[in-house]
Amino acid sequence: MWVAEGPAPDQWSLRDGNYILATFPCVVVTPAFLDLPAHLLIRLLRSDGLNVLHELEALEAASRWLMANGDGQEDLAKEILSSVRFALMSSLELKKVLSVTAGVADPKILRELMVASFTPMAQLPCRVRSLQEVLVVCGGDKVKDNLTARKPSRHLWFADRYLSAVGLVKQVEWRALGHFPDGPRFRHAVTVVGNNLYILGGKHYYGVHDTLASVYRYQPMDDSWERLASMTCGRSYFAAVALGNFIYALGGSSGELYCIDTVECYDLPLPMALCGHAACALDGELYVSGGCDEAYQCQASLLRYVPGAPVTLLAPMNGERAGHIMEEAGGQLYVAGGLCQRTGQTGYRDQLTFEVYSPKQNIWVLLSPLPRAHVVGGAAVLGGELLVLGGYSHDTYQDTHLIHAYQPGTRRWITRGTLPHAYTDLQACVLTVPPALRIVPTL
Repeated sequence: MWVAEGPAPDQWSLRDGNYILATFPCVVVTPAFLDLPAHLLIRLLRSDGLNVLHELEALEAASRWLMANGDGQEDLAKEILSSVRFALMSSLELKKVLSVTAGVADPKILRELMVASFTPMAQLPCRVRSLQEVLVVCGGDKVKDNLTARKPSRHLWFADRYLSAVGLVKQVEWRALGHFPDGPRFRHAVTVVGNNLYILGGKHYYGVHDTLASVYRYQPMDDSWERLASMTCGRSYFAAVALGNFIYALGGSSGELYCIDTVECYDLPLPMALCGHAACALDGELYVSGGCDEAYQCQASLLRYVPGAPVTLLAPMNGERAGHIMEEAGGQLYVAGGLCQRTGQTGYRDQLTFEVYSPKQNIWVLLSPLPRAHVVGGAAVLGGELLVLGGYSHDTYQDTHLIHAYQPGTRRWITRGTLPHAYTDLQACVLTVPPALRIVPTL
């Protein structure tokens, strides 16, 4: 179980505000949310930093609190609901306002608040809510719009807004952040250090000899690229992890060799040649999960590196996988997606199992499976959710543009939105972007 830790219900105070702002979607579904003092709830709802994917989410939270605490207090309900930014809602969201607030506020008051929010003076300070951090998608491979061929991408996109939409899929407004300075790139690796994005290796195109060793650093706050020293060899289908003051490039495919066992940054080889694996840093240690060996066999292994010590083989996953994602959250490691061997047959199938590893107990626990396949997709942790995006299904050979989010509060997966295109072999991360790139939507 993935549980958001926080203050005890009877200890909520203004000092907890930053925690609640950042993890609002997780806090709202807990009983502790109903114990928030009214003055703290109002302050949270009025904050630009409130982490909601769309403004209707803020209204739903306010209505849930009022249902438990309002007790017919009309003035309190009006003050709390006036903190919701109706001017940021889409027309579809505005149609849901009365049903969401049924039983907690007079419809006449709601209509007055909505009308008042759209006056010119009211809209002047109405800023888009968001964490300063945003989800960024880096490169990847896609099918052309006319379906005639595949076309690698050189673009970086960030998710500017999440809007309600018909059905379970939310609409995401994507904005351009930049583009790679040396052309398209896929099957690459990325890592973030101090809000600097590092792009390593990958491929421009599809040839055997087109595996890249180049490394670039991107600074989003001033939109600048810097080429750094290249790796000692080209790598694709590999993992890169930042640990301390170093960046480690682990394994991968070099073009001529299907899998390689080298780790760059210090001379420590993997115990086996791997590609298509995943890696994470946690508490000053490196973890590597799964991947394919030289015989094209998917692995269930988990390896741990401690600088200056031998590699440790830890408890294996419940199933083998390659082309998957691994992310750290709350001191634990989560793996999802990828593919695995078909039972009793040759070839591969989609791996939908989702599991979490506890370093303290050295055990894996199975969680709710992924609703759709994400082979060679991307992943990031943002706002208390694990986001898994893009990739393809090995069973159908169809690319996906879906973004699935695991919500720890409800212990389930939801469809959070869609990518600008159906990318595979992409990378994702979380960055802080300049305020100038954020825009207030046209009403």
